[in-house]
Amino acid sequence: MSTNLKLLTLPLLALFFIAQFAEAGIIRTSGRGDLSLNYSQAFYYVDNQYLNEVGIIESAFNFDAPFAANSIVRAVGGGGRGLGSVPNDCIKGYTQDDLDNLEQEINFLYEDFDNGLITEDELNAGIAALEFAIYGEPCVWEFTQGDALSMFGFFSLYFDTPDVSYNVRWLIDDVSLAGDINTAGDLVTPDGTIKNGWVTLNTAPTMAFAPGDYMVHAAVDLSSSAGRFFMTSNQPGDEIVFEQKCIEKPNPDFDPDNPDEGIDPFIEVCGYTNVDRSSSEVNDPTMSFFSDGEILRILPAIDGPVTPVNAPGSIALLLAGLLTMGLRRQRKTRN
Repeated sequence: MSTNLKLLTLPLLALFFIAQFAEAGIIRTSGRGDLSLNYSQAFYYVDNQYLNEVGIIESAFNFDAPFAANSIVRAVGGGGRGLGSVPNDCIKGYTQDDLDNLEQEINFLYEDFDNGLITEDELNAGIAALEFAIYGEPCVWEFTQGDALSMFGFFSLYFDTPDVSYNVRWLIDDVSLAGDINTAGDLVTPDGTIKNGWVTLNTAPTMAFAPGDYMVHAAVDLSSSAGRFFMTSNQPGDEIVFEQKCIEKPNPDFDPDNPDEGIDPFIEVCGYTNVDRSSSEVNDPTMSFFSDGEILRILPAIDGPVTPVNAPGSIALLLAGLLTMGLRRQRKTRN
């Protein structure tokens, strides 16, 4: 693991050194990671003509390929949320093995500290650099005070049908701004390609934020009056699957004044819907998505008053990484 960390540290630190001097748009780093889990979620949109009171009508459902011809499906891998306020190349994953190896490396540092081989400051710096090699640092949206904000993020749940409506919002600390869905096809920009169906924010220059760092999130709500949403998930211990569900409803052909005609007073209506396997309860997916928080950095305007900006941590991480590499070399020499 230590060899892998050293190999990762050099390119990562180079990226931060470059980012320290960047001044506009998105500053790409290694990407803050999320634990990579081996399960996926699939979201389905089904038109009303294939629905009944319970779920998906029998004739539209096929066990080999569930209503593939009569629905739109969008999948989210790794248990992810499917929405980000930065491009998806800013997001990296790490595994449980990475965490286990990280814990072992940190234990080595504590052993060196307990044996008097390193100081407490060296211990803390070494731990910070080790953790950084796994978790990384998020991309940063960086603009000058007074600039129009032009941000975008990935979105995996765009169904590409006029029957589905999207309410896109961007939250910058406590400020909520209306966003949009890119429906113009893939758009190439200086900050990367905005893919069709991704979320965007474009504000007028009059939307001024004071210099400093802000936390930015993207949120999307999906709705439709012309159909319904379903989902499945193979998350261990929390599986959601399609099952047949049936209900009884009054038979419109039954005449209570002539009950002896052999017509049942109730009829059974069946359909397929998504069910929580552990509880056997019907799962109605909430089609609201909220991204992880990312950083928006506003720099002072060149021709305006100079206001201190929260300093980026790139140089500190550079020094911490170099220190950790030195510690690794010391251990190798002692061994």
